[in-house]
Amino acid sequence: MSEPNPFHSPKQYAQEEEDEKWWRPTVVEVLVILAILAVLIGLLLPSTTMSGRGEGRRSLTSNNLKSIGLALHNYHDTYGTLPPAVVADSQGQPLYSWRVLVLPFLEEQDLYDQFDLSQPWDSAANLPLAEQVPYLLQSPFLTAEQHPGKTAYLAVVDPQGKQTLMLSQEGRPFDEVPCELGSVAMVVEQCDRPVIWTKPDDVSPLELIHMPHIDQNDRSNFPLLLGDGSVHWMPRDDPQQLRGYLFCQESDQADSTPATE
Repeated sequence: MSEPNPFHSPKQYAQEEEDEKWWRPTVVEVLVILAILAVLIGLLLPSTTMSGRGEGRRSLTSNNLKSIGLALHNYHDTYGTLPPAVVADSQGQPLYSWRVLVLPFLEEQDLYDQFDLSQPWDSAANLPLAEQVPYLLQSPFLTAEQHPGKTAYLAVVDPQGKQTLMLSQEGRPFDEVPCELGSVAMVVEQCDRPVIWTKPDDVSPLELIHMPHIDQNDRSNFPLLLGDGSVHWMPRDDPQQLRGYLFCQESDQADSTPATE
């Protein structure tokens, strides 16, 4: 029996055979794997990012509306009535919006002091101020570049009567409101129809009821600022439920309660 060759160690051969069993990816295979992982991560991230962005903007809109509601209530506490939706001159000609009147209650006293309150919103003195949209009147769903000088926060106003909480050209005290404050809308966010914030331009209940079904705010619902200062999110595809929150009548109460924030 011959002696084993010291240069042919059985351990060496066993190790080489064991090493050959392991997969050794090539550079091309590594690049392919990395590309697949990148695609999978890319498919997952947009959904999470858009969802978080939508929730953040919804929260900001709710906060803006609550601040507007607080401003309207403070205006009422100061003057005894809500502001008229439209400020008119002695001949009944529209001048500017209620949004100008509540500026001091939105911490915008300096901007308010720059207005010539005897002139209309588009006068030489007041028109340049339309470019200065107060922060709390800026919807997070609108970009200043695409909608300069505009806001999506519109008062709900009955142009021909008193079926809404806010009236067209007169202030209204809360004690003369025939319905519960928490059952009727004062202001809504209308991203599909923004207006110049100083212009006396708002929305009627019938316009809201018959508005086309458009998914705004990354959702199929939109917010109402109710008379008690709370914010409710309403489904856009349920006109009957919406109707109950637009008309200020004792007998007209909402059949169901939407989400409250």
